[in-house]
Amino acid sequence: MFKTDSLLGRYDSVTGMTPEIDLSNEDQSRNISRRHARLVIKDGHFYIAEEIGTMNGTFLNGQKLPNGVLTPIKDGDELVLCRLGITFKTPSGK
Repeated sequence: MFKTDSLLGRYDSVTGMTPEIDLSNEDQSRNISRRHARLVIKDGHFYIAEEIGTMNGTFLNGQKLPNGVLTPIKDGDELVLCRLGITFKTPSGK
């Protein structure tokens, strides 16, 4: 089933919760929050929001994201969760 809201983070062994985008293997030092950020598709556009309570920061193209604010993200944008850099890619490349 297609989801319009996906959590980015790490597996939580205490609760058993696995985020839709599990970055546990990419973050061996465990700096990324278990519930770090949320990717949302709304009206055909992509948005990223840092989850409230995230401690180590989320950056989009070098700019720190505020907690809980949906920020537009597009194909090719650079997203950094703590120290993990990711290039955002959409299925259509748009």
